[in-house]
Amino acid sequence: MKITINRFKKIHDGTIGKLEAEQDGQKIFSCFTLEPAGGDTTQRSKDRRIPAGRYLMQWYASPGQKRMCPLLWNESVPKSRYILIHPGNYPKDTAGCILVGDGHSAAGVTNSLKTYNALFKLAQKHGLQSVEIVNGAGV
Repeated sequence: MKITINRFKKIHDGTIGKLEAEQDGQKIFSCFTLEPAGGDTTQRSKDRRIPAGRYLMQWYASPGQKRMCPLLWNESVPKSRYILIHPGNYPKDTAGCILVGDGHSAAGVTNSLKTYNALFKLAQKHGLQSVEIVNGAGV
């Protein structure tokens, strides 16, 4: 399974995106994402979004989230930056990570835990190989 996140909207202290998951060229899931506001950074301990690009993924038992989460990294963003996809609804919940929800508003994303659980089940079933993040116009 391959995930593409297209960032398309700035909100107060955050960035909204559209996540689409494909398997064998077929779209099998979509939702919205919330990341910290730009600018992008590769530095640890910064509540800022990661640069657009292609990321590898491995499962990580997050002590803070108390669940298994996808951990993203590439040649520019090390695993030690701990960029996770996890539940949360508001910019204050991001901690530099990517949150998912079934809707979005100026405040953040909605129904995050339900959306995360659905994405988690699909990723477990199909395997998650990569995540590509794209900056849309104006983000």
